Amino acid sequence: MKMLKSLTFVAFALLILSPNSFSQEASVSLPAYLKQFPKESAHKLVSGKQVVGKTSFRWKADSVNRLRFIEESEIKLTLFKKSQSITTKLDVVTNEKIEIQSFDFTMKTNEAAIDMKGERIGNNLRLKVGQAGKTQTKDVTIQEPTVMSATLRPYLLMRGLPEQKSKWDAFVLEPSALTTVPLVIDVTKVKGAKPTWDVLVRYLDHKLVSIVDSVGNLMSEKSDFAGLPVEAVPLSTGEDIQKLKLDGTKEDLVEKAKVSFPKIPNPRTIKKLSVKIDGIDLSRFELKRHRQTIQGNVLSIEVEKTPVKSMAVQSLVGRKEFDKYLQGDTATPVYDPVIQKQAREIVGAENDLWKRAELIQKFVFTTLQKIPTISVPNALEVLATKRGDCNEHAVLFTALARAAGVPTRTVVG
Repeated sequence: MKMLKSLTFVAFALLILSPNSFSQEASVSLPAYLKQFPKESAHKLVSGKQVVGKTSFRWKADSVNRLRFIEESEIKLTLFKKSQSITTKLDVVTNEKIEIQSFDFTMKTNEAAIDMKGERIGNNLRLKVGQAGKTQTKDVTIQEPTVMSATLRPYLLMRGLPEQKSKWDAFVLEPSALTTVPLVIDVTKVKGAKPTWDVLVRYLDHKLVSIVDSVGNLMSEKSDFAGLPVEAVPLSTGEDIQKLKLDGTKEDLVEKAKVSFPKIPNPRTIKKLSVKIDGIDLSRFELKRHRQTIQGNVLSIEVEKTPVKSMAVQSLVGRKEFDKYLQGDTATPVYDPVIQKQAREIVGAENDLWKRAELIQKFVFTTLQKIPTISVPNALEVLATKRGDCNEHAVLFTALARAAGVPTRTVVG
């Protein structure tokens, strides 16, 4: 589900942060903008009266022109009628311009784990992603400035907090797609006895609203998890982050995010369905396709006629327009020997593209146990665990279909 991808994204890109002993190198001179920046901080994540998570942050100067920022987080949510936890740790090294040199990110949920490392090589960030006992590598072109959750406040201090307002464009690394995503940072000074700055960060469908003081202390931070407002509040005197008990969310976030819909009579025999859509900007979606039309805010979907057969897989040889639908990535490692072997076993001697797709769809549907999962899905991991929800079904089908020579496009929504 898209919401679950968003949760993993927010856990990676936004949670602020275990104050352990983390001594500052006395011999290393600090850049001026960091001289008063707090070495450690800790926050609790609150929704209403519930403590749903905690975060901690620490940093030091490792050597000349080498800064190290570490943040850790844990959040407890109710999803699919059960309590689930997401823990993250981000260890990132930058130069004095807060340009990322390397990082190590881990995320663990009830069902899955991911380890991602990045190292700057020239103008590229070489990413190594560990899942399902294997490591995959991908190079991403660095677009400066690129920030991560642990470097956002240092970046603001380096740029200089404005006397009135400033607006900056930047990028953030999106882990589920292994690419950088544009974001916009609006910074506005709030006058008072002790001035503070409102910081609004926007990217994709997310908004993060923060308040910082002149030395970079995080006074407050507000975000939204699928309609659930969450605020990061500094720990008060005497509160120990290690002993902080997490209540979790009372509301099930999946139930809260679901759009209510009446029961459809005879869903397996219905040929056409029309729905009226309100409350969202429809221009953002590709709604005019071969089996659906949109008139105003009424979307009509017709059952498409499926072929008995299509064409032989060999007919695609030389058809460059299909290349991008046959390639692999870290989530769908098409050329991995395990994926290749499984695809061959499924399709056997079948040569027709459509029939190959049907065989793979049947394998995925009957093989995977239908279990709601919070993860950054990977086809190898799904094939090993044989469980998951719509995300896991999609990545496994895509990897197997492409490995079998069937052009496949993944759709999110």
